[in-house]
Amino acid sequence: MDDFDSFLDPQNASLDSLDWNFLTDTGAHPDINALDGAGVDCELKRFDSVYNSRGDEMILEAGSKRNITVYSGRAFSSALVLTKYWAQDRSFKRKELEIKSPHMKAALKAVVPFYKDFRVHLKHIVIRDEPQCLFHFRDELQSYGENLQDQTAARHVLFLLKYMWWDLGTQISTYYSTMYVNKGDESLDQQSLWMAFRPGDLVYVPAKGHKDEQIYRFISMERIGVDIISPFGTSWYFTLLCITSDGTKFGEDPIHLHIKSFEGLRQLRSLSIFPLKYHPEAAHIQARLLDRGKKFCSLRGSHYRQYNGVAELLSENRNLTILGEEDSFPTRSTMVNGRVIIDTKAFYEARPGEEMYISSSRKSFDPEQGEHLQMSDDEYLICSNMVAGYSLHDKKWGYFPLKRQILSLVQVHSREQLKFDDVIRGKGKGMVFLLHGEPGVGKTLTAESVADYTRRPLLRLDGTSLGTTAESVESGLSSVFRFSERWRAVALLDEADVFLNQRDAINFEHNSLVSVFLRMMEYYEGIIFLTTNRIGVFDQAFKSRVHLAIYYPKLSRTSRKSLWYLFLSHSSVESAEALKANGTLDQIADEELNGRQIKNVVRSAHSLALSENSLIQSHHVTMALKPMKTFEKDFENRVREVRQQRAASDQGEAQDPLPKRRRN
Repeated sequence: MDDFDSFLDPQNASLDSLDWNFLTDTGAHPDINALDGAGVDCELKRFDSVYNSRGDEMILEAGSKRNITVYSGRAFSSALVLTKYWAQDRSFKRKELEIKSPHMKAALKAVVPFYKDFRVHLKHIVIRDEPQCLFHFRDELQSYGENLQDQTAARHVLFLLKYMWWDLGTQISTYYSTMYVNKGDESLDQQSLWMAFRPGDLVYVPAKGHKDEQIYRFISMERIGVDIISPFGTSWYFTLLCITSDGTKFGEDPIHLHIKSFEGLRQLRSLSIFPLKYHPEAAHIQARLLDRGKKFCSLRGSHYRQYNGVAELLSENRNLTILGEEDSFPTRSTMVNGRVIIDTKAFYEARPGEEMYISSSRKSFDPEQGEHLQMSDDEYLICSNMVAGYSLHDKKWGYFPLKRQILSLVQVHSREQLKFDDVIRGKGKGMVFLLHGEPGVGKTLTAESVADYTRRPLLRLDGTSLGTTAESVESGLSSVFRFSERWRAVALLDEADVFLNQRDAINFEHNSLVSVFLRMMEYYEGIIFLTTNRIGVFDQAFKSRVHLAIYYPKLSRTSRKSLWYLFLSHSSVESAEALKANGTLDQIADEELNGRQIKNVVRSAHSLALSENSLIQSHHVTMALKPMKTFEKDFENRVREVRQQRAASDQGEAQDPLPKRRRN
C-alpha cells in the first residue's frame, strides 16, 4: 500500500488491534535527549534518491522535483524518514527507514536485544529494506507502548507499529495464513522466509550423512543474489552462533550457512535450517543435545579415548587462496576405529593457521575461573558437536563428532611423580627401550601391549613423517615429543635404522641427523620404544642412551604353531581345532615363517574359504602358502645374485686398484 496517510485512516480495520486506550498524560516524560528536537513530530516523510541527466545523485521529497542538498535538514523533526534509492537506470536498489523519534528509539532499545547498547541520544536508528526487527518484536513493542504513562510516547510507538503494518501488510497476511492454519505444517515462501527466524532464537540443523545434528543461536540472515551458491535465484545467507573452544576457554563463535532458493511454499521442517520450536520432537532434541553440550565442556584438557566412527581428518598440506597464499588445512571424512587423544589446545598448537579466536566482543567462559559451570541450558544446547584431537592409528589431527562412539579409557592428566634428573636439569628423565631382531617376531606388538597394559596412548613415529634432514627431524621430534609428554603416551619409532646407523667421516648430512636424534632423546622425558633388525650398524653413542635392550630370536616351531592356531581361531575356533586334529597344524608349523607372514597366509586362506562359503580347510591354507613360498624363493635367489655381482665387482677393483693410463 503506497498511500501511508490513507492507511492511517481510522476506518482501516486491520489496525484495530493497535488502537490502545491511552492513559491520561501525567506530564511525566522520559529523560530522553531528542537531539535538539529531532523526530518529535509523529509523522512519516518520504524521499527518493535519484540521478539526474548529468549523473549527479539528488535527494527529492516524494512527489517533488526540488533537490534536498543538506542531508541533516531532511525532515528534521519527523519521527520517521523513508528514503528509496534508485539506480541510474531507474531500477529500485533499496530503501532505508531512519527512526528519529526519541520515543521510538527508546522502545527499540528496551525490547530489541540488538539495540540494548544503542546510544539513542547520540544517533538515529536506520533500518534497511524490510523493518524486520519491528515485525519480530511487534508483541513486545505493543506491550511496551500499552504500559507507557506518557501519551505522546505511546502515540509514537503506535505510529511505528502502524508503519510496520503499512510496509509489510501483504507479507504479514501471508505469514498468518500459512503459518497458523495447519498446525505442525508451518510453511513459507522464499521471499517471506525471514519472518520465521527471530534474532536470538534457537535454530536446528538436522543430521546429514555422518554430520551430526546441531542447534545454533540465530543472529541474522541476508539475501544473496544469483551466484555460485545459488545459480538459479536468491538464497538466504545465515549468521549463527555456536559455542566452541580454543583450547583455553569456551566462547561464542559465528558460523555461516545458507538455504538455496526454492519456489512456492516450503514446509519449514523440510529446510536445512529452521527454528527449533517448529520441530515436533523439540523437547527430546533439547534433552539429547543438553547432555552432549555438557559432555563437550567436560572434554577440555587432554583425554585418551576409543573412537569408532567417521571423523574429519586434516590433510598435511594447506589449501591455497586464489592469490597462492596458504589457507586452512582441508579435511577428509575418514572412518576411524581406534584410540584417539582429545586435546583442543594441542590441536591448535600443532596446526598454526587453524586457530580459533574467541572475540572479546563475544561471550566467553574461562574454565580456570569456573565460569563454564555458570552456562545456561541454552548455552549448552549450542555447544559444538565435534571436538578436536589426534588419531593415533592414522597419525593425523582432526575433528571427532561427539557421539557415543567416543568411549572413555582413561583421562590423561599431569600427576606429581617420583622424578629423577641427570646432573644437568632436564636430562635423563625418559626411558628408552630397544627391541631388536628379525621382522615379524613381535617387536611392535610388545610396544602395543605395554601401552594397552599401562592404559596409555601409543604414539607411532616413522621416518617418512619426520623427514630426512636434521632440521625437519628436529622440528618433527620436538612436536611429537612435546605431545607425547603432554599425553603421557608411549612413543614407538618402528624401523629406527635411519636414525641409529653409525656415523662416518663422509656423510655429513646423515651425521647431523643422527646427532639431532641423540640430543632429542637425551632430553625426552617420556617412554619410547625403538625397533630395528639391523643392530649391527648402530652408532656406538646409542648404547649409553638405551635403558633396556631386548633381543627377539627367530620364532621356534612351537611359537609358530601357537601363532597359526591363534590366527586361525580368529577366523573360526572350529577351523583351528579341525586343522589341529587332522595334523595340518603340525605340517604348516614346519614352514619357517615369521608372525607377519603367518597372519597374511591365514588372511588369504580366510578369503578363499569365504569365496566357497565354507570354513578354512587344509587346501585353503595350502593354496595360500604356495605363492608365499614362491615369492620367498624368488626373493632369496635375487638377493644371492645381487650379492654375487657385488662381490665380483669388489674383487675386480681390488685386483686393479689404479686406473689404466690412457694411450696417446
